[in-house]
Amino acid sequence: MNDANRFSDEVAAFYDASHEFGDIGDESFYLEAAMGADGAVLEGACGAGRLYLELLRRGVDADGFDVSPAMLDILREKAATEDVEPTVWEADLRSIGADRTYSLAIVPYNSFCNLRRVDDQLAALEALYGVLDSGGRLLFDVYVPRYDTIAESFGEWQSVREVEYEGRQLRGRSRATIEDQVKQTYSTEQELVDSDGDVLTRDEFVLSHLPPQQVELLARHSPFDRWSVSGGFDGESLTDGDGVQVWQLVK
Repeated sequence: MNDANRFSDEVAAFYDASHEFGDIGDESFYLEAAMGADGAVLEGACGAGRLYLELLRRGVDADGFDVSPAMLDILREKAATEDVEPTVWEADLRSIGADRTYSLAIVPYNSFCNLRRVDDQLAALEALYGVLDSGGRLLFDVYVPRYDTIAESFGEWQSVREVEYEGRQLRGRSRATIEDQVKQTYSTEQELVDSDGDVLTRDEFVLSHLPPQQVELLARHSPFDRWSVSGGFDGESLTDGDGVQVWQLVK
């Protein structure tokens, strides 16, 4: 994870508005895991609090961190309007900086794909292992790279939705392109466009394709004792055609 994979204030606000609770489909899985944990919960890459704030609303003892100050500012602003007190800080997955340990760590919504080098991926697993209690679990999901999606949609602008920002109606759009075929990385561009079609702000991120074999190799070289994977959030076996791989690593 590097400085390029952060959000500007404008794109962070758009991302938050276009990723509301209930839109993604992972909410029940992570909430049930957190509410059933035997101790404190840590959310890595918590963003603007889509899941994290719901954990607090349900009384879960949870901390969170994210690499983007703009996203954390939105989280804190939303928390200030509710009866919840967040404990969040700026950090990335490789160097967490927590001052206590947890029975469960979660890294939802493909956030692990922000790590593009094997050394960084292993460093993240080691850092997450280090903040877990004995017997603690790490849960994270990454998408299954799909060649049909890449062939059909990569390189094309996708309109997302409109959002109001500082009194102006803006339209967000995104585009994914192959960044490096050998390294299996891709670039995602996020733009906010005004009613005249002018681009007001633009962010670009580079992420990794992580097929299951690579994630398993990372798990094998990590400090974790056990690991398993399912296809989607229902606990079923990962099979051809699944769009999400959900990993559990146990300390």
